[in-house]
Amino acid sequence: MQEKIQSGEIRFNSTMTGIIRRTYLEDMKGLPPSTLWIDLLQTGHNRQAKSEQKKLAGGSVEGLFATPKPERFIREILQIATKEGDLVLDSFAGSGTTGAVAHKMGRRWIMVELGDHCHTHIIPRLQKVIDGADTGGITHAANWQGGGGFRYYKLAPSLLRQDAYGQWVINKEYNAEMLAQALCKLEGFTYAPSDAHYWMHGHSTERDFIYVTTANLNHQQLQQLSNEVGTECSLLVLCTAFRGRGDYPNLTVKKIPKQVLSRCEWGHDDYSLQVENLPKASAKPGQQGLFREEDMK
Repeated sequence: MQEKIQSGEIRFNSTMTGIIRRTYLEDMKGLPPSTLWIDLLQTGHNRQAKSEQKKLAGGSVEGLFATPKPERFIREILQIATKEGDLVLDSFAGSGTTGAVAHKMGRRWIMVELGDHCHTHIIPRLQKVIDGADTGGITHAANWQGGGGFRYYKLAPSLLRQDAYGQWVINKEYNAEMLAQALCKLEGFTYAPSDAHYWMHGHSTERDFIYVTTANLNHQQLQQLSNEVGTECSLLVLCTAFRGRGDYPNLTVKKIPKQVLSRCEWGHDDYSLQVENLPKASAKPGQQGLFREEDMK
């Protein structure tokens, strides 16, 4: 207290009956949001969201979400956190409300969904938004007339899997073309297979190429590759195994499982967040007894 009085942070009024505390902007860490959304006409509600879903589904109630979010509610969030042209990410897309609202508000968006909702809800909904056929939600408030587009990507199967002995091997679901495409992406090469040279699966520069094969390469095969590549180019060779006893100055040879194991997490099919049993924060010194356990839940 004496230090704050001496620094001028704490002062007293002229009658010494009131305390005045001076704060500085550089010391402020911000405040929690203080807006309370209680106007349902502004934010919408679940019943309204269900009605919007039913309208999008052509009147059908089959497959509707139990507690969908209204478009007005998402609009309020995006108005606070984003501006036009920003990129909005929804990792659990559900029925696609976030993407639909972001699209109508002139935001770019990425949505991720592992369930069948991509086909049953999200794609049909976004197509209606693009076609201008979605007349509900914030369409009129945003003066949305339709337009734009989106790309749809399907998650590929895991590139590696463990065999019966616990060894990492290439997934059998990958054919030669898929494997070459995947490894070109991981290694930073452009996938562009050549019709003239079997070992040109992609390139990073005009003289730097990549070759992907599941074969076990021996010294003779590596030497032949080195001769064909020539002294003016370089080749990254990714194979399952190799045996070489020569020096190949224009070749870099790596084993596929070992090369890619450190790039990503393998063998996972569920990345759901488990937040229901978070550890309790220990009380700081001097704070014991300030809160009851019931107050902290």
